[in-house]
Amino acid sequence: MKKDKFLILTRSDIEPLIGLKEAIPVVEKAFQDFALGKASIFPVIREKIDPFGGFFGVKAGYLASQGYLGYKGGGFWKANPEKGIAGHQSVILLYDPGTGIPLSAMDGNYLTIIRTGAVGAIAAKYLARSNSKKVGIIGTGTQGRIQLSGLLEVLQVNEVRTFDLNQEANQKFADQWKCFRFQIIPCNTAKEAIHGVDVIVTTTPSFHPIIKDEWVLPGIHINAIGSDTKGKQEIEEKVLGRAKVVVDSLNQAKELGECQHAFRNGIIQSIHGELGEIIAQMKPGRETDSEITLFDATGIALQDLAVAAYSYEAAVARGVGIYLNLD
Repeated sequence: MKKDKFLILTRSDIEPLIGLKEAIPVVEKAFQDFALGKASIFPVIREKIDPFGGFFGVKAGYLASQGYLGYKGGGFWKANPEKGIAGHQSVILLYDPGTGIPLSAMDGNYLTIIRTGAVGAIAAKYLARSNSKKVGIIGTGTQGRIQLSGLLEVLQVNEVRTFDLNQEANQKFADQWKCFRFQIIPCNTAKEAIHGVDVIVTTTPSFHPIIKDEWVLPGIHINAIGSDTKGKQEIEEKVLGRAKVVVDSLNQAKELGECQHAFRNGIIQSIHGELGEIIAQMKPGRETDSEITLFDATGIALQDLAVAAYSYEAAVARGVGIYLNLD
């Protein structure tokens, strides 16, 4: 590898290098390494940026098992789509942990999409019933699309029900998937969208519960993806009191995820475990068909570093990107 030079990778450079099929195993290994003490994450910075309505954050970590140190800097600006700009904006930087020398800077927007879709698939693999076929998607934006794509990698889906406050976006989502092997049903309410499903996925920027406790039936698995900031909430706290709750990072989930509300209000005092512990077989995943399982995804740095490291090594091997001398 050309560790004496700094590699710049754009989104167009990265997209041919990694998709969900490549991302799922590398993200799964990163979570396992985290549980085994072969990787670590650092405290998250996440702050509101006024008067622009943005949230800016830094998620950093050390993927010791693969020899990469780094961080993702960026966030979400809700008004961006109205300006024709993606709401999520970020860059990932990789460093050599032995010297601190910067190795690469790369687009983080695409990699964030891919790594989040990957973790949703991994969570469903370990926590959903193996015969799960019906999926309810709440939020039909970019993450709704990649989450569904991820589930198709691990489940035999035959029906997808969707809801979005933007009915035009909801219908557009349904039209995009109508030629696939499953039935897709755009719904008028969130309650209708999760009726009779095996897996619920929430991918919204909501600060108020969308999924009510009384709607969640035994046996359901929930991938709660959207609550990655203090104050955000998609799931009524009571659901967590009934569920086997699994998180990506307990420390983060207490501050950023669905768990922040359940802990604060005394609904739960503890969680079942972290996803990496289940992957590493340190704790069981789903144990019965009747239990409710919930994965609280706050997004950890190791997901970003895992897909960034894969992209960096693939780019070096294929001669992709632009090299710079920093000194």
